[in-house]
Amino acid sequence: MAMPEKRTAWLMSAGAGAMLIAGCFNLLFRATPSIFSSRIQTNLAAGSSADEDDSCADTAELAMAMTAWSQTQQRGALAAERTSSVSASGSGNAPVGGDIAPARSVADSYASLHSVAVDPDANQVVVSDSNRGAIFFYDRNAGGNSAQMANPERVIRGPRTGMMFVAGISLDTADREVFAVNNDIGDRMEVFPYGVEGNTKPKRVLSVPHGAWGVAFNPKRNEVAVSIEHPNTVVVYRREASGSEAPLRVLRGPETELADPHGIVIDPGHNEMLVANHGNWAPLTREEEEATEGGLKGGHFALPSINTYAIEAKGDDKPARTIQGAQTQLNWPMGIGLDAMHDEIAVANYGTNSILIFRRDATGNATPARVIKGDRTGVLGPMGVAIDTKNDELWVTNYRDHTAVVFARTANGNVAPKRVLRNAPAGTPAVGFGNPGAIAYDSKRGQILVPN
Repeated sequence: MAMPEKRTAWLMSAGAGAMLIAGCFNLLFRATPSIFSSRIQTNLAAGSSADEDDSCADTAELAMAMTAWSQTQQRGALAAERTSSVSASGSGNAPVGGDIAPARSVADSYASLHSVAVDPDANQVVVSDSNRGAIFFYDRNAGGNSAQMANPERVIRGPRTGMMFVAGISLDTADREVFAVNNDIGDRMEVFPYGVEGNTKPKRVLSVPHGAWGVAFNPKRNEVAVSIEHPNTVVVYRREASGSEAPLRVLRGPETELADPHGIVIDPGHNEMLVANHGNWAPLTREEEEATEGGLKGGHFALPSINTYAIEAKGDDKPARTIQGAQTQLNWPMGIGLDAMHDEIAVANYGTNSILIFRRDATGNATPARVIKGDRTGVLGPMGVAIDTKNDELWVTNYRDHTAVVFARTANGNVAPKRVLRNAPAGTPAVGFGNPGAIAYDSKRGQILVPN
């Protein structure tokens, strides 16, 4: 019986290996087109019609292939061990192995609230979940002052959605659509109608460059802008863009002063675009250096900033204004919210657990008009911020806590929020994983180190 078992395991392994290779090639050839080669852009844009009915099946197919590969490897190893055991002892008892559960695991079973957007006319608050790849729709009045969890009205989640590490979201309130970009591993933007829920396919899917973080819809021009962390880029697409369509404009270069851009917001009234920068110039890969023809140099740091550009900025255009300097208190600025009615912007300042409010036209080493910060605020690892001028409220999503906190629009100092939206029982610790890519063990301190 030993030889047939070996032959069967080998054949199963070969078949699963073929599935895995096919899945990888499928994902490779459906991958994001480079935004840095106009020749490749043209070719991909011309052939984008083949990708318009994107079913989000590429990641599912690869996952299925990986599962099949793993299972057959386990079966093959089990068959080999059984054969070895029979040969050695003459006994048919199978050794312990196969699909066994881990001794323990570190995971967050609750959502990690990332970005937030408000549609006051629809009475909706929309929040992205980067931990479990989901979008939550809450009633605008959700939350309160108790320890109770707030239930969303709808949740979009599941393999058919194509969402993974969901970062920025933006709303088209007129056409009632949600734009969501995937950071680090997704390389795509999904568009969903307001009314859908569950494991549903997006209305449109657009391939975007690797490292997308923020997204902003421009209702005046019917365009969508996406910030790309590395190598320091903003790309602008048609609102209806899908598949592998090339961007209308690309903003990138040393004169732009983009440096690890994250939050992005459009000011259609003043035809401007505002971008939050961490200040990091990560080392470039060889491909990035070649694509930018030496125009960008990585491996250094700048002070965090909020840059404002003309709405049609492209190429190596300079910002019209820059908020930057020690007095700004900027430290890992994440999401940006615009208050066009009162001419202000709010910044989720992750590094100091604070919300900074500036005059919209502030420039240079400007002091914030107001700062929400302190132990009473409930602001902890703020990632997203949105301003609801109709109801005079300011929303903040906390990445290091399972909450969103709502303040009066004019809140200042160490003030308590009007209400708290909880998506986990009060006091539940947030693991804070942000797409972990490696792991190490510190034997001296007995600690597990997880870079994100």
